[in-house]
Amino acid sequence: MQTAVHAAVAELIAEQQKAGQHLGVQVAARWRGRPVVEVAAGRLEPEGHRPVEPDSLFCCFSVSKALAARRLWSLVVDGRLDPSRPVASYWEGFTASATVAQLLSHQAGLHRVPAALDADFLADEAAGPAWIVAQEPTWEPGSASGYHTLTYGWLVGGLYKAVTGDPLPRVLDHDVYLGLPAAEARRAATIVEPSTARGLRWVDDDTHPALQAMPPGFVPDWNDPRLRAACQPAFSGWASARALAAHVDSIAPAEYELGRQLQVDGLDRVLELPVRRGLGVELGGRFEGGAVGALGPNERAFGHGGHGGQVVVRDPEAELTIAVLVNLLAEPELAAERTTTICELIRGLCEAY
Repeated sequence: MQTAVHAAVAELIAEQQKAGQHLGVQVAARWRGRPVVEVAAGRLEPEGHRPVEPDSLFCCFSVSKALAARRLWSLVVDGRLDPSRPVASYWEGFTASATVAQLLSHQAGLHRVPAALDADFLADEAAGPAWIVAQEPTWEPGSASGYHTLTYGWLVGGLYKAVTGDPLPRVLDHDVYLGLPAAEARRAATIVEPSTARGLRWVDDDTHPALQAMPPGFVPDWNDPRLRAACQPAFSGWASARALAAHVDSIAPAEYELGRQLQVDGLDRVLELPVRRGLGVELGGRFEGGAVGALGPNERAFGHGGHGGQVVVRDPEAELTIAVLVNLLAEPELAAERTTTICELIRGLCEAY
């Protein structure tokens, strides 16, 4: 079974590469606690011939949000953090009325970044949390959900430090990091972001929340060493696909049941898409019209997507965990399609056994 599933995924990846959908890609899947897929293909950078290896490191982008949220779950399970309490009861100086649960599920209304955002500010691990605590929410916390594209890292990191006294750990697991360690840079993929990958084509209003969450004038160089190294859990997690799959597969039942509690089921104000969210993770299930994404139709499945096509998903009923990481960032439609196709293939093959 393992050989057949791995071979089928490798064949699909080869077809996607031939169609120009990948530069470098890793796919890993674990079924019933054991690896069944480990594909590493393509190149680490556009110029050069270094191949992607199973232990190469890729930027996880927003998958990092789920990795950071898990650190708060552990505080809840240990009795040090209560999702129903206001963030301000833990974080001195935090002025918004949002609860911990609302913060984790993008309902705090604190999605706006400074209008003059630049790489120096984004890489400064103290500047973001200091800025966010004094902000007025754009909407009443809990009344709506809107994706906190960059501010999520400041919020989760700031709350973690307020409770523990320590910053979020940089090493989350073997080959799973928040911020790329300098000693591991040689294994890391170069990120290629075409202009079409930004994905704001639907925005036709200068006051749209998406422009507040990610100013169009700020086009980050994701290969800037400062951004790669920054412990900014909104976007700067680094991992190999096999390490990411193993990390998510190891989430304990108590943390899983906590994280997957449904908080949002409706339209996201920033993304203008239907979303299903738990406490820091996206949830599987069918949306209006029957569509499903990479997380699949099971409402008990959870995970997170990332810019350009990254994803990790855990489906406990199918006993399946999948991680897909890429370094050629595609436009949103293609990114979702190629990743969902990979996940659907793996899910279907495992279900057949």
